[in-house]
Amino acid sequence: MLSNLYRFYKELLLVQKLLPLPLYIRWISGITKYFNTLIKTKSLGLLDKSLNESFSINFNGKKLYFNNLDFGVVREIYGHFCYTQPGKLKDAKYILDLGANGGAFTIFALAEAPQAQVYAVEAQSEFVNIIKHNVKQNFSENRVEVQCAVVGGFYDEWTQSLLKLNPQIQEFNIYEYMERVGTCDFLKCDVEGGEFSLFQGDLSWTKAVKSMALEYHPNKGNVNELEKILQSQGFIVKRADHKNLGYFYCIRE
Repeated sequence: MLSNLYRFYKELLLVQKLLPLPLYIRWISGITKYFNTLIKTKSLGLLDKSLNESFSINFNGKKLYFNNLDFGVVREIYGHFCYTQPGKLKDAKYILDLGANGGAFTIFALAEAPQAQVYAVEAQSEFVNIIKHNVKQNFSENRVEVQCAVVGGFYDEWTQSLLKLNPQIQEFNIYEYMERVGTCDFLKCDVEGGEFSLFQGDLSWTKAVKSMALEYHPNKGNVNELEKILQSQGFIVKRADHKNLGYFYCIRE
């Protein structure tokens, strides 16, 4: 119980740094209302929803604006640095965001890497305009390309359902991207299980990747085997297991 309260307290401090004061007050005001549920579920999701998916944050001296995004996602990327730490991308020129959702990491990459071109890939067509809108609020649109495509193929019922909704949707061709840019300084991958298909077959494209953060989903494939595959491609792999998912952080030897 005490450890849960301590983690909760640390999270409050983290959010206080991110949110402007009026938004922080709105976010924190739900604690008394939902306190028992928050402690029981160990989730701040109810507080995150209080921002109504439209908010701004303070990050490294910049004010960043978001619409139609879950604050919980932003909290993980900008507060817990689930994909990479601040300063790691400062010299990057080409960044690939696979599974871009509403563009939270795309904007993180633009903020952290002032010289970078970011290529964002998202399978759900309704998110493509959200990404573009969120980028436009904060940075030059010329620094981002957005493609509506599936990563790893049409490998399960969910990706098949996307094909039914949007028959024009294609599979992202990672070979063409790597050939075009030559070197990918950072690859972020969060594709809800597609990672297991992405890292099969001809993996010559991985030679172009300098570093990578990959979110894995144990219910979709063999995580230990995926780790071995990444190592076989010359990456030093650090693994971080969480309850229902985890991360591989990969750098070159």
